Amino acid sequence: MAGQPWWKQPHPHETDLRLIERIARGDAAALEALYARHGHSLLAYLIGQVSDRQLAEEILQDVMLAVWRGAARFRGESAVTTWLLAIARRKAITARQRRPPPEQALDEQTAADDSGPPEVLEHRSDRAAVRAALRALPDDQRETLELVFFHGLTGPQAAEVMGVAPGTVKSRLHRAKAMLERMLRLRENADA
Repeated sequence: MAGQPWWKQPHPHETDLRLIERIARGDAAALEALYARHGHSLLAYLIGQVSDRQLAEEILQDVMLAVWRGAARFRGESAVTTWLLAIARRKAITARQRRPPPEQALDEQTAADDSGPPEVLEHRSDRAAVRAALRALPDDQRETLELVFFHGLTGPQAAEVMGVAPGTVKSRLHRAKAMLERMLRLRENADA
């Protein structure tokens, strides 16, 4: 985008919907702007879905290609973010069906680095415990938590992305939070 003349660069306050309209007309700069706004968040979501950064990056490219091809069919009945996450979810499901996610150990840097102030080690240990607890949740509960708490979707938006009823999202959130609390409390008691 930096090499484009100023009149072709998207305005920083241009709405996502306007970008989709421009993409539907074949404007590649609008696709770049949409990617710049949402790529990082989509990648984080995809990594959570497939547990493999390289695969998540490949899926993200597929998502953006689907946006390019499908922008003209976007009806605006949902937020653009919801639409993007729904595309990402479908692509991740397809990728998981083709290739099961690899087993991952705890972050190797965290596991290997046992030097430093006790507060830093305790914070790293807490983060590792939360990550491990999140990974231990059933996939549907973990995905619901990620969509609502990490991606800021409302219950109805998360339901739309996952193709379930809003009440299902509510019950999954309740069960996920209760299970996380139990797992973290058990860990805390084991450490005491």
